[in-house]
Amino acid sequence: MKMKMKLFGSVLTMFSMVLLLNTNIYGAGFTNGSGNTFSLSNLTFSLSGNWVNEGTFTPGTSTVVFNGASGNQTINKVGGESFYNLTVNKASGDVQMLSMVTVSNTVTVTSGDIDLNTNELALGATGTLSETAGNTVKGTDGSITATRTLNVPSSLNAAGLGAVITSTANLGSTSFTRTHAAQTGNGNSGILRMYDIVPTTNVGLNATFVFNYDDSELNSITELELELYNSTDGSASWVLMGGVVNTANNTVTVGSIDGFSRFTLGGAAALPVELTAFTASISESGVSLIWTTATEVDNYGFEIQRASSREDGTTPVQGDWSTLGFVEGHGNSNSPKEYSFVDTNPLGADLTVAERIRSYRLKQIDTDGAYEFSQIEGVEIPLLLPEEYMLHPNYPNPFNPATKISFSLPKNEKARLVIYDMLGKEIAELINEELESGKHEYIWNAVNISTGVYFYSLQAGDFRSIKKMILLR
Repeated sequence: MKMKMKLFGSVLTMFSMVLLLNTNIYGAGFTNGSGNTFSLSNLTFSLSGNWVNEGTFTPGTSTVVFNGASGNQTINKVGGESFYNLTVNKASGDVQMLSMVTVSNTVTVTSGDIDLNTNELALGATGTLSETAGNTVKGTDGSITATRTLNVPSSLNAAGLGAVITSTANLGSTSFTRTHAAQTGNGNSGILRMYDIVPTTNVGLNATFVFNYDDSELNSITELELELYNSTDGSASWVLMGGVVNTANNTVTVGSIDGFSRFTLGGAAALPVELTAFTASISESGVSLIWTTATEVDNYGFEIQRASSREDGTTPVQGDWSTLGFVEGHGNSNSPKEYSFVDTNPLGADLTVAERIRSYRLKQIDTDGAYEFSQIEGVEIPLLLPEEYMLHPNYPNPFNPATKISFSLPKNEKARLVIYDMLGKEIAELINEELESGKHEYIWNAVNISTGVYFYSLQAGDFRSIKKMILLR
């Protein structure tokens, strides 16, 4: 038997009631007093007013519908309210959350919005979100969350939050948090949606990510210019990932994602200058510095700075740094740019210094004079490059079962280091490749080789040298 209960009056006040029938209830508002219990089962409860619960509410499999014709409606329950189905179908205005809300089945936003109002809307283990164009969950503070297990997901829109993932990997238990505050950088802003995605397995995913958005979230950004940005440091910096925008479906798609973290959408160059790599390494000419940027906004250029290591091995202090040179930036750019600089005299005038660690950093300067520093890269500098080819005596000798073989190259050269037995038979090839100038060391482990006399040979260009060693067990 289906019973329809119509309640006229401003507020439906509950004392202690259990409704177990398939029932439709209509009320202007709902108040459940402290110490009272209100239980529902398989019921639709439509309200045009506010929800205030100071007692206990057991939702069963009911649906609570907020359908006020005008103005805002509120949900208020100290400690948080729980619903089975929650529906917003308002002619105008929002449903404002004055406390946390947990929904175990479905949140349906048909007409009007849910304003998080600094609170969390948590979707249970099987809870889902269903939104319509222009009718969404929103709020510059607060979040909507869900946790799902993703095993080889295929176009999976986890909990309906709009973050769609495809991967051949098992991500395991994965938490999703969607927020709606615009992320900023260099005086620019992203859209009014952001995802934090944290899988248990978060490397080697080779995933495709589809970021869904609503037109109401564009934040004055031209839709055709939307691109995906990623942050791994809590929005302190952003990396441009690009993507394919589909304005008909309101999506931006990016492939080949190795791991997930924080994502938002912005327009072309909407987020700051991004230094994506900075390396320092020994080269034939000195120390080579190479760095790349993903995007640039008002980038005047880079000062290259160097400092010596400190005796305790800690990071150099401000007074230790000196400026080696300057590399001009590209100003404004939406595509990756690569830069380089060579420190041709990394040891300075002191060629016998015992501490040979040199630290390098970049000072990125904006056109308005603002600046920030990169991370620090350290390099150990050889005292002197070798002046001639040399194959050094192995150590130890005799040995059992391993010995170290070293040699020096005065220039970049292809080198081949080989082990022979007494009959001239090749036993092992330790190296056969192009090497940089300097001293090189290799360990030969003869664990499966018989006791005896062996020879090691180095060939590099026109240079060849052979030395004898003894394996003695």
